[in-house]
Formats: sequence, C-alpha cells, structure tokens
Amino acid sequence: MTCKQQICPITRLIITISLLIFSSCAYFNTFYNAQLYFEKAEKQRLEKAGESIPPAAIDAYGKVIEKSQHVIDKYPDSKYVQDARLIIGKARFHRKEYRIAELLFNQYTELYSDDMEEAEFWLALCKWKLGKPQPALEVLQSMLNASNDNDFISKIHLAIAEIYLETDKPGEALEHLVLAAETNKNKNERGQIYFRIADLAFRAENYEQALTANEEVVKNTPSKKRKEEANLQIVRIHRLLGNWDKVKSLIKSMLLDNIYSSIHGDLELELVKLYQMDYQIEEAITRIESIKEDYKNSKTSAEAYFIHGEISLYDQWDLVNAEKYFGQVSREFRQSTFTSTANLRAKEITEYQESLTEISSLEESNVQIKTALDTLENDSLKKVQEENLYISELSISNHLYNLGELEAFHFKRQDSSMMHFHRIVDEFPESEFYPKSLFVLYYIHFSNGNTESADIYSKRILEELPSSEYADYLRKTLDLPLDSESVQAMLRQGELEWLVNPANALTFYRKIIHEESQSETAARAAYFLAYHYDYTFFKQDSALKYYSWLNDNYKDSEQAEASLSRYTILNQTIMEVKKDTLPEEPVFETEQDSLSNQEIDENKKTEVIKSKVH
Repeated sequence: MTCKQQICPITRLIITISLLIFSSCAYFNTFYNAQLYFEKAEKQRLEKAGESIPPAAIDAYGKVIEKSQHVIDKYPDSKYVQDARLIIGKARFHRKEYRIAELLFNQYTELYSDDMEEAEFWLALCKWKLGKPQPALEVLQSMLNASNDNDFISKIHLAIAEIYLETDKPGEALEHLVLAAETNKNKNERGQIYFRIADLAFRAENYEQALTANEEVVKNTPSKKRKEEANLQIVRIHRLLGNWDKVKSLIKSMLLDNIYSSIHGDLELELVKLYQMDYQIEEAITRIESIKEDYKNSKTSAEAYFIHGEISLYDQWDLVNAEKYFGQVSREFRQSTFTSTANLRAKEITEYQESLTEISSLEESNVQIKTALDTLENDSLKKVQEENLYISELSISNHLYNLGELEAFHFKRQDSSMMHFHRIVDEFPESEFYPKSLFVLYYIHFSNGNTESADIYSKRILEELPSSEYADYLRKTLDLPLDSESVQAMLRQGELEWLVNPANALTFYRKIIHEESQSETAARAAYFLAYHYDYTFFKQDSALKYYSWLNDNYKDSEQAEASLSRYTILNQTIMEVKKDTLPEEPVFETEQDSLSNQEIDENKKTEVIKSKVH
C-alpha cells in the first residue's frame, strides 16, 4: 500500500470528525445564544415587574424562538431539543401568545412524560392568562405542596402572587411575595421581589413592612436606579412614621454623597414635606424657592410649585398666589404627575373667585331693586321687579353653595364653609340648595363628632323634607322606618309595579320627577321614562320630553351622558319630521303622560328662571 493510499482513509476520518465537531458546536452555539437572549429578556422583564414588558424584551423573546426553533428543525436528535421546546413555550407566554404557549407545553408533556413538572407549571399560568385564575391557583397550590426545590417553590409563590394581584387581592399577593423572597437563592431576583413587596406594603400603608422590604432591596439589587428609589422610599417612610430626626440625618448624608445625585431634588422635596408636617411653613417656603431655582423646568420644580400652591391655599388662604403656583406646574414640566390636580385646583380657585364677585354684584343689584320696589306704584312693573329679585336671590344661593362646597370638600376649610350653608338655610328657604345645605351641615357636624348639632339638622330634614332622598338616607343611617311617600319608597313601588303592569309603573316615576325634581333619584326616574317611552312604548315625543328634561336639569349626570347621543338623534329626527307642522309648544301624545296646564306653566316658569340663573 502506498503512502498516498494510507493517507486517504485518515483524511476522511479527520474530515468526518471535524464535521461532527462543527455540527455539535453549531447547534450548541445556536442554543447558547437563545439562552443568552432569554436571560437578557428576563432581566428586562423583571426590572419592569408589575408594568408592561419593554419592547426590547419582546424582541429578545422573538430571537429566543427563532434560534431555538432552528435547533429543533436542523438538529432534531440534539440533546438541546428538549430544552429548546421548553424555552420557546416560555418566550411565547411572555409575548402574550398564550394559546400557542399552551399548545407547546401540552406537546412537551406528551413527549417528555418523565419530566413534566416545569411544563405543568407553565400550563397553569396559561390557564390563568386564558381567563381561568381559580383552576390555575389550584394547580399551583398542589405543586407547591409537592415540591422540595426552594427555587421552584419561590417561582410558584411568585406566580400565585401575580394572580392575586390581577384579581385585586393585594393582601394575599403580599403574603406569597414574602414567601417567594424568603425561598429564592438568586440575589438579583430577591431584590426584584422585595421591590414589589415594598411597593405593595407602602400602598397598603403598612409602613414598617415597606421599610424592611426597601432595606432588603438596597442589600440585594445590583440596579443603581432601584437602590436610589429604595433609599428615597426609606426616607419617605421614616417621615410618615414620625422619625423626623432620622429623616433629617438621612437626607443630609445623602445630599452630601454624589452617589445619590440623581435623587437630590427628591430628597430636598422630602425635607420640604417634613417642614410642612412640623408646621414650619416659612422654612418650607425658603427651601421651595431654592428648589425652584436649582431644578428649573424639571419634575422636581413642578412638584415644588405644586407644594407651594398647597401651602398658599391650605395654610395661608392666599388664593391669588395659590392659583399662580398651581398654574406654573405644567409650565415647569408638562408630564408631571401633579399637572392634572394642579389644573383642577386652579380651575376651582377661579370658580370660587367668580362666585364671590357674582354674589357682590347681585347683592348690590338687590339693594337697587328693593329701593325701586318701595317707590313703584305700577303693579305690572312691581311684579317684574319682584321676579327679578327672586331670580337674583336664587342665583346668590347657587353661588353660596358653590363657595361652601369648594371650601368644605376641596380647600380643607370645613369650619368656614358652614357660614355659606348657614346663610342659604337662613335666607333662602325657597332655593333648590336649601335641602342640600341642611344635609351638608348635618354631614359636617356628624363627621366631626359634633353629634348634638348633627341631631338638630337631622331632625329638621326629617320634619321639613320627609319625602326627600336626604330623609331616606337618615332613616337608613338612624335605623328608622321608611316613609311610604319618600323618594326611595316611590322608586321601589315603581320597580315592583313594572314587573306586573309596566304602564302603571310610569306613574310612580313621573311622580318622583314632579315632587322631587331636585333629587338625584329624579335623574334616574327621568332616564327610566325616556328610555322606555323610546324603546318599550315607541312614543318618541314623550321620550324626547324626558331626555330634554334630563339634559336641561342634570346635564352632568351619568344618565344624561348615557342618553346624550340618543337624545341628539331623536331630537333631529323629530324636528325633521315635524318641521312644517310642529306647533310652538310641544304636544304629548297621551293624556296619561301629559301635564296639566298649571303644571306646564309652572315648569315653564322654573325653566325660564333656571336659564337666567345659570
């Protein structure tokens, strides 16, 4: 045998071995890359725990699927195929492709019946995401009882916590998050879990637990951002717990440390809030002015302006400056979380000031009207002036109620707000705001523990307004028998009558509107009548009448908003049909639904008055 002949088999062997090694390396490298992409995606997902998955993580999961599927298709006999099938299912799940993930995990359990534990875990999660949280919880609980692997136990607790969070059971979720953290060996994952615990505990106002969890976040997380957020939250919690010396010490040390430079503005704001809580208003304002200068056009300066607005409004009762500071919030940082509330407060202050101006103007006008009435001898002119006076007084009561409501429930000035409600009760007993004012006076006294004064107003409501919804509320609160003529009683009678005789039931709903037109129940009654005249009895004229009444009297109610589209369409349709024949006054189709002439006249008068008042 020649040398050349001897070399050929050796060469072929080397080539074969090389090809085998290359092939093995190829599928190993492909799956290794898939794992790297999966780890990258998991890190990004965990950092956003509780939030939507970042687009970058979604893309990384896509790469996981692509590379793992390549291993399965090109190297079906590879030892990596089993892991590739599992990792594809996980990636599909995190990409919210739950049906496909469920199919893949079911296939996995059929192919690898001796190694199904993890696939069954993911199948349980698919059940949850496909709308079956309770069956998922039952499977997970069963797996929890059977497992001895701490890492797997931690993963199960974490999944159970996620399900409880989604089903609005934060207490149960918190318990399982704590167990997940205690059984997890991975320091990074432990830090992420404690971050979730801290957030939930803080929202539940369990500040001691939140404090401990944040301290664990600082110990465990490698994320600089998470450490900063946790340290900032530790400062906040100590402030809320009243550990003010501790807060000052922490803030001062962190303000001197450049490691925390990105949260220095937040720390200074915490110092401002500490001054507020300690009623050191001048010190708070001094610090705020410094923050405004040091952090211009940032979320920090926006919050500083917001706090300054609150101090001006609540502590100093300086409406001009409060409005100015609230208005500056969005100019400093449009995306500030305080923008919406600041704009609302500025709008409320404007409304308050407008009501003050209107009251002053109307009172001056009333003096002139009363002077004119003393000298007028012409009865018709006298009647006109009396009506003008009546309209003016109704408008004053409207603005007084607005002042009282804003002070009591928006500006934290309940004591001074009562002055406005008292004035309505004493001077404007004919006003629609008289019942509301009586009730608010009862409510404020009752809420503040002034039971003697609360009893006086509750008795007045029950005696003077026995059929009102306010009287009904008090009867329920005081455990008194319900009045058969009350609004709620009429509503219940109407609901029962509707079951046996729908046409007769309408009488009760019309009665509510006629007798208790200023109650919120009247809005419900009007919507009921409009809807059923429209869709049950097909009397569009009558339906339009009640849609119109609802829109005119309760345009901001849920019922008016729900019916606005139909009201607009119906109004346009009827106007088109009757444009050549429609009389000046509406004609209702049935005697049962029509009002008496006297009632129509009274309603017209009321509508005229209300339109002028508003």
